[in-house]
Amino acid sequence: MDLRKKIFNKYDDFVLAEEKIDKDFLRSEIKLLLEGFSNKDSNCYYLLGLIDYESDDWEMYIESIVANFKKAIELDKENVLPQLYLAHCYHDQNNLKLALENYQKVDKQKLKEFQIWRYTKLIEQIGYCYYKLGDKQKGEEYFEEVLVWYKRLPEIDRVVPYELISCLPKKHPIVIEIKKCETYLD
Repeated sequence: MDLRKKIFNKYDDFVLAEEKIDKDFLRSEIKLLLEGFSNKDSNCYYLLGLIDYESDDWEMYIESIVANFKKAIELDKENVLPQLYLAHCYHDQNNLKLALENYQKVDKQKLKEFQIWRYTKLIEQIGYCYYKLGDKQKGEEYFEEVLVWYKRLPEIDRVVPYELISCLPKKHPIVIEIKKCETYLD
């Protein structure tokens, strides 16, 4: 089996692992394999950032996570996922201005073609950033787009719009419409 395939198979195991000890072991294995990989491309750096980002103690690794996502972007500007996850890092740190700046750099069309649920979540996150940064009108415009997508997508392609619901008042027309689509939301 070639090394690249072995690395990505280990990552699949990492994603499926439920116990922290198993995840930590697989993370170490993946890092060791990637260290021995002489020809690291954008996906390798993306994976290095991702395995730390997906750890319970990701905040300890945030500098290297950001550096790996930036290196992945530098090597391949067409690779949308490192750009998306770089924005997620800033979002998770509550640096919404930098998160918004990086969310705006994501190739939305490419992301939409890749996974529609990621696209609708991106639109929601952009709306969240605008809303929390004080531009509530612009935020609501993005939330309205999320609602449009939410109504037309099959249930399997929908992601719970937590950020939208956390921003808008419970009686807001967008929230009311979202709740009509999903009975588990209250």
